[in-house]
Amino acid sequence: MLAKRRFFDLHNNINANGQPKCPLLQLGSSGVSVKKLQSMLVAAGFTVGKIDGIFGSLTRSAVLAFQKSKNLVQDGIVGRKTWTALGVNCNTPPINHCPILVQGNTGPAVVTLQGRLKAYGLYTGNADGIFGPLTRSAVLAFQKSKNLVQDGIVGRKTWTALGVNCS
Repeated sequence: MLAKRRFFDLHNNINANGQPKCPLLQLGSSGVSVKKLQSMLVAAGFTVGKIDGIFGSLTRSAVLAFQKSKNLVQDGIVGRKTWTALGVNCNTPPINHCPILVQGNTGPAVVTLQGRLKAYGLYTGNADGIFGPLTRSAVLAFQKSKNLVQDGIVGRKTWTALGVNCS
């Protein structure tokens, strides 16, 4: 199931390993992205040898044959055009400046939220990126001060009231 999930993630431009969506791969490259490339080439009917995550001469030969079959420049380098021909969406998804946040969330968006609430004098804790009870209390107080629904959920209306451009 994990392998299926990773394949799905790559095709939906989400890389669970935090690596580039369509990394530049060539002879000598190695790692998870090469393994995915090898699996995709095999699925497309090309022989790569062992699916081992090492971009060796057999993988290069398979890439060249694939590129030829798709009328791409045959350079043996897997870039945006080759990934796209393999069916991968290499476009960067738009950044969501206003993610929905609730108690229990963590990360950079929570740090931003805490900083905004601190500027209003409603959050007194550290901007640690953890949406805990203190952050929730500050969100509720902010929502009340702006006549918003007081649910402790930071959505588009709360972000906008905090001065964030959600578009």
